[in-house]
Amino acid sequence: MASLAVPAEAQVPPPNRPEGVTDSAITWGEALFRGPANCSRCHGDHGRGSGYGPDLADAIWWHGPGTFEWLVREVTHGIPENLTVTGGRMPARGWAPMNVADVRAVAAYVWSISHPPKPPPPEPPGRN
Repeated sequence: MASLAVPAEAQVPPPNRPEGVTDSAITWGEALFRGPANCSRCHGDHGRGSGYGPDLADAIWWHGPGTFEWLVREVTHGIPENLTVTGGRMPARGWAPMNVADVRAVAAYVWSISHPPKPPPPEPPGRN
């Protein structure tokens, strides 16, 4: 049975990544998200959500536009419980001692999972 997944080398990265959303920032942000930043505790291991935190990979943002700089502010300051979807507050910096570079890396990872690579357009017929 053929896999429906598109190999990474055939994917097209989203155009116009914001400044600061680099491969290295995404990789570091993912490690923080799943580890000491505590994000996966509520948002799930891959940011797909849980009963404690919404899905971050679906590109639907409840509190703002989902831009990179907006994500930096949300991670930095958190979200009060009266503004969350689940009724539990999102703590500033995940209650972790993250510096500005760490916060920006987590935001880069979250931006990347909400703006995933897209498969390349299909080849026109007869070009094989």
